[in-house]
Amino acid sequence: MDELSKSILEEILKLSITHTKGLNAIQFRAKRHEHLDLLDALESKRYIEKKNNNYYITVLAILELSDRSDEAKNLLDKCEHIFQVLRQFYIDHPGENIYLNLLSEISNMPRGDVNICLAHMVDAISFQTWSNDLYAEDATVTPAERFLRYQNFRDVLEEIKSWHSKSATNITVQVGNINRAEYSVKDFQFLLHPEIAKHALQQYKNGHLREAVLNSIIAVFDLIREKTGLKDDGDRLIGKAFSLENPYLILSEIDSESGQSDQKGFIQIFKGSFQGIRNPKAHSLTNDLTPLKAAQYLVFASLLARRVDEANVVNKKNTEN
Repeated sequence: MDELSKSILEEILKLSITHTKGLNAIQFRAKRHEHLDLLDALESKRYIEKKNNNYYITVLAILELSDRSDEAKNLLDKCEHIFQVLRQFYIDHPGENIYLNLLSEISNMPRGDVNICLAHMVDAISFQTWSNDLYAEDATVTPAERFLRYQNFRDVLEEIKSWHSKSATNITVQVGNINRAEYSVKDFQFLLHPEIAKHALQQYKNGHLREAVLNSIIAVFDLIREKTGLKDDGDRLIGKAFSLENPYLILSEIDSESGQSDQKGFIQIFKGSFQGIRNPKAHSLTNDLTPLKAAQYLVFASLLARRVDEANVVNKKNTEN
């Protein structure tokens, strides 16, 4: 990574420490307008992520900065400590969840630091479950057996870094290679949205391809319901959530023709994913899935989840009604 990229990532890291729920991406991009292409490249390479117009630095970037940034090294040390506590907790209480207040007490670490560490860790290693809002007073996480496969958190990060490098190589090789069976699907995890990884990745790894694909689409629709407060499903949910007249979620500026085209196009894509993927997989045990095809479905679902995450919430139904 070049020096300018590291410098920008280090700036985002320092600012994000004081903005634990994300750094305003719109303001930061305006401030660094001379480097918009570089910011786009860092985002596409998963060094930074944008959710709800906020920037979050990823563990991959933190690892890159750990040899030059005290903030990155300190954050990795804290993540390492939390990892060891959760690993031991799984050994003592396999399959059980732990409240973050208790995790803070056991680790002798402020709850705010625990939240920051877990926000990065859930993207790096498979948890069995975790609360959607890690900042909630009653938030919990449930470590998975995968914690036992590593002795420390840095091993997890080095594996992610290796996957990231291999994936770029494999994609290049595949372009000119007719035999697609040689493609290594084990390297696609870094492309997955956290919600898709949370609900579908373990099924995929266990060979339950149908369940993995089905869960990935269900996770997308659950995310839409969570952000809008709507309780509908399928076409009705999509029609309400992304309506041009009275939307709950706006994917683009729908005052413009291109923005309306984006909104209309993704309405059809969301509806198609429900009709063409979710329904057939839910209603039949037979399928033609291969590891490669299932991986592609999970990546597709991750794109949909990302668009939902990045959408502007302009309306939300009171779930108590």
